[in-house]
Amino acid sequence: MAATILTPSKPHFSSIGTEQKSSLFDRVIDPQALYNRFGSSSQALTAQNEFSIEGRGEDYLESIRLFPDVRSEGTLDLLRLAHPQGSLEFDGDYIIADLLAGDGYIEETCKRHVSFAPLFVNSDSSPFMVQQSRQKGMFGVCQFAQDLFWLKDESVDAVIYAYGTHHIPQEFRSQAAKEGARILKSGGRWVLHDFEEDGPMARFFGEVVNEYGKTRHDYPHFTGDEMLNLAQDAGLSDIAIEYIADPFVVQAPSKLAAKRLLCNYVIKMYGLVGLENQFELTFSLLEEYFGKVHLTENLSGYEARLIRNALVCHGTKP
Repeated sequence: MAATILTPSKPHFSSIGTEQKSSLFDRVIDPQALYNRFGSSSQALTAQNEFSIEGRGEDYLESIRLFPDVRSEGTLDLLRLAHPQGSLEFDGDYIIADLLAGDGYIEETCKRHVSFAPLFVNSDSSPFMVQQSRQKGMFGVCQFAQDLFWLKDESVDAVIYAYGTHHIPQEFRSQAAKEGARILKSGGRWVLHDFEEDGPMARFFGEVVNEYGKTRHDYPHFTGDEMLNLAQDAGLSDIAIEYIADPFVVQAPSKLAAKRLLCNYVIKMYGLVGLENQFELTFSLLEEYFGKVHLTENLSGYEARLIRNALVCHGTKP
């Protein structure tokens, strides 16, 4: 099977401009990684990755362009959990490793909403997504979450697994959890997000995405007990688990436009080619699986809000 190696990209810091921050590459990257792992299974494979041009990678990117802040509330909740004091004010040298980063959505959302943003290492197993993040000047690393071979021990302040953690095969989840703990500094924050097995989002994936999607979505989600066991096995302390609303939220000039934008976002987000231009059916399916979509009038028009209720486990490295 063909494989590709994308060596880590040095981040673009033209808007930051301090010598200390520009050394991020040297602070987190293991210089022996390529030598140690060349030709190993740690390389990100070009085949069988749904976040590619051949899969639903372009649809996913288009969904973000439709309304970039659609997942911002859940993202900001995760960033608070990644801060030792639950704040959104980060020290300028604070480093967060987003271990399922895609094209860097969490970093982009953070920069739009957080005045004192941390530094980010965007790690993903999709070469296509890593290239997208690099084209935007981000620090992009191509590797699997269960084998963070590019990254040094005790090199980052927080790790986040989110928006795709169920893509990690069950047999590799324990190793992925431990790898995140390995790269954390003492006192660092470990945050794992996903949707609960047999919950509305998991059923939507298994039934709607599998019926109407460009690609199938046969990935087992998480239980609370599984998350807690992973955190404990990774040697973390102060472990807790909670739900966050993690809604899809869109804004449009009219109630109808808000409903259509929400539907179009979901269709693009999950590559639901079988539902294209089927807005009434799509909206009906959303309310069937998630309950009533809240449509609220405000000064800018109408907001459509769909509550997804994600499960998040978090802890601290001793």
